[in-house]
Amino acid sequence: MISSSSTKYTFCYYKQKFNYLGDKMGLTHEFYLVRSENENEPVETVVLSDNLVLYIWDSLRWIPSFNPSAQENQTGLNYHGITIIRHEGANLLKGICLNWSRLFSLAPSTFRLTGDFVMDENGNGAYEKWNCTRDDLTKTLSALAAIAERAYHENYNIVHHGI
Repeated sequence: MISSSSTKYTFCYYKQKFNYLGDKMGLTHEFYLVRSENENEPVETVVLSDNLVLYIWDSLRWIPSFNPSAQENQTGLNYHGITIIRHEGANLLKGICLNWSRLFSLAPSTFRLTGDFVMDENGNGAYEKWNCTRDDLTKTLSALAAIAERAYHENYNIVHHGI
């Protein structure tokens, strides 16, 4: 299910949810397109499931970014907390999202992704599996690529809120 809203709200309430891994989003990462780093009202928002973020995490670690808590430049996203993605990082985020979207566009209409290895209380282990819908997943990644492109070309920033 994809829903959107053109109404602006503060970071806490404005979310454009894209649900592609099961019926419930669970833990999420929000990406807010903002005019400046201190802006409280996003222009646009894309929300990714933590499962997807973890699946593509290695490539997200390449993105030049700024850690406002440590007041320093870094690469990658803060898994917990806030990360600011500026001009150069936005262009790389766009490329990463478009390429993952292209890859997932080759999948069947519904498919499964393999997640973390988990163990139950009896010591039995298995890999988590997530059911995905190709079209919703590719639309979500394309939406994030679109706000990254806008950030790059129109001098916006992207504020990422980790889990």
